[in-house]
Amino acid sequence: MDWFRLYAEFATDPKVQMMSEALQRRLLMLFCLQCSNGIETFHETERDSSIAFALRISEDELAETKAVFVRRGFINEDWTLINWESRQYVSDSSTERVRKHRQAKKQGQETCETLPERSGNALEQIQNRTDTEQKKNNKPATRPASLSVADLKTQGVDEQVATEFLAIRKRKRSPLTPLALDGIGREAGRAGMTLDAALRKCVERGWQGFEAAWVKNEGAGMNQQEALEARNQAVVNEMMARSI
Repeated sequence: MDWFRLYAEFATDPKVQMMSEALQRRLLMLFCLQCSNGIETFHETERDSSIAFALRISEDELAETKAVFVRRGFINEDWTLINWESRQYVSDSSTERVRKHRQAKKQGQETCETLPERSGNALEQIQNRTDTEQKKNNKPATRPASLSVADLKTQGVDEQVATEFLAIRKRKRSPLTPLALDGIGREAGRAGMTLDAALRKCVERGWQGFEAAWVKNEGAGMNQQEALEARNQAVVNEMMARSI
């Protein structure tokens, strides 16, 4: 049975929780599609219609969903999931583990049949070597390096702001990677803010990430959808504050 990793931060990530339940379900369905067959297996000319059928929505609804997911950094324009490979490990596949185990066992049996009985510990040495090779093959993928206060200072971020923001990420068990920082910087630019100003706002409000939409309506009237998102953000912030 195919399965994938779903991290607990899904329940507190503002990018996820500010969406409607329908959009959250569609995001999970994309995870399932990627895990079972891989979204890339859909032909490019039929990918949209295939995904719309899998999600049981119209193509107009799919277009709106895609726009939201691209803007929030969940998918690329071709529907492939961003950061999927870095958050899912090859060692998670039971099929691959069974294949390697059987191959190692077969190699051990063939070696035992061909080697002369030179010493009493020969078979033990062979088994130890096989176990070591199997551990090397099952070594998990290396996670991307997280950024430090010094790295943020080179980007023009105040040292105190950098220290407190990284502390928030650490409490949420979400290291700040170069890719994540690029996304924050891009959203800061859309909001007309510097990276330092955006991270300062994150520190003030306990956010582990930043989106331009979260601050664009400050001091101005909001329509019904914007008011809903603002209310959802307040709930998320309260949940995050209680978990600290």
